[in-house]
This record gives sequence, C-alpha cells and structure tokens, in this order.
Amino acid sequence: MLEIAILITIAAIFIILSVRFSRTDDLAFSGKSIDKEIRPILEAKKILDERRLKTEQIDENLVPEEIEPADELDRYNKELAGLLKLARDKIAGGKYASAENLLIDAICKESKCVWAYEKLGTIYLTMGKNYSDAKESFLMALKLDKYNAPSWFGLGQIHFHQGKFNKAIANFQKAVNLSRTTAQYQAALGKAYLEVRQYGKAAKALKRASSLDISNQDYKELASVAEDKHREHSRASKLG
Repeated sequence: MLEIAILITIAAIFIILSVRFSRTDDLAFSGKSIDKEIRPILEAKKILDERRLKTEQIDENLVPEEIEPADELDRYNKELAGLLKLARDKIAGGKYASAENLLIDAICKESKCVWAYEKLGTIYLTMGKNYSDAKESFLMALKLDKYNAPSWFGLGQIHFHQGKFNKAIANFQKAVNLSRTTAQYQAALGKAYLEVRQYGKAAKALKRASSLDISNQDYKELASVAEDKHREHSRASKLG
C-alpha cells in the first residue's frame, strides 16, 4: 500500500509540474512527451495492484474451513456418542436385542437423536418385529430430519413388504433423491417399479444400481429382466 501511495504522489506532482510549465513559452511539453513519462508510472501502479489482489486472494484461501468430525457420532456429546457407538458395534455383530436397549437408553438421554430412531427402525425390520414399531421409529426420525434418506428407505421397505408398491415407490424415490449414489436405494426403486409393471422405469433404476455396484450380479440380472420385459411390453402395445 505504501509503494502505491508513493507512486500516486509522484504521478500527481509530475502532472502539476507539467500543467504549470506548459503555460510558459520557455518550457513546453508535448502530449506525446507527457504520455512517455507517465506510462511507466501507470504500468508500475498496475503491477502493484495485481500483486496486491493476488495477496488478498491467497489470504482468503488460507481461511480455515469448518472440519467435519471423523466419526459422524462425534457430533453428539461424549456420553451419548459412547452409547451410540456401542450400539453400532452391536448391530455390526448381529446383536440386535442389545443394540435395541442401547438405542432406547440413548433416546432417553436425548429425545431428538435422529440417528438412534433411524437405527432402531432398521433393527425392527431386521429382527422381523411388527412393522408398526419400525414405522413409528422411521417417522419420528423424519419428523426431526426430513432429509434422512435411510428413514425414507426404511418406510419404503415396510410398504413394499405390505404390498403397497405405489407408496413404496414414493418413499424409495425420496431416498434416491437425497442419495443418488446409493445402489441399494436405486435397486429397491427398480424392484418396486417391476411390481407395478413399469418396466422402463424399473430398467433405468436397476441399471443405475448395477453401475453403482458393479460386483452385484443380482442387480445386473434384474436390470436385464426389466429391459426384456420393457421391450416385450412395448411390442405388445404396438401390436395392440
């Protein structure tokens, strides 16, 4: 900033002197000579301005961003996070009854714990308990966070098992909209479309699932089945 101020001052003095002496007969500065003298000063000012702008951009880039916790459960207080992590370990080990008790304890400590409600609903589905408990858990999670994709997916599974395929499609679609790169959501949507004979949409969702999880042979086979049925349905419609 000091360098720029000095250059501007010099330029101002030079212009004042040029104007002053241009009025005398002894000293006359042509417009061409004035431009020749001022041009280096203006160029130097331009260089300094560009350097200052780059420095400001670097400073902005150095502003630390908010760091996400390594473990999603660390956003909760230490005691609650400990309970949730233990429940997660139990779920991974297939000890669903123990996990259920831990999640209920967690909800007693924090009634707005979305993660606990969502996992509780998933456990109820996995354990084969009545769907009303699972549905209640997922709905509570969504009441607290309507962007919770696993809970929309869970509701879709309940409706699918109950034969309510249109409702299942609506729920699976919401899960997909929130997490388009989750192969499981795309596959579930495709299977639900198969049930209502919307083979084109089924094929699209199942091919997407297959591309997201290339090692899953079931997705590939279902996508192939959906495509075949779509072609057959299209031919039948044209003949009809």
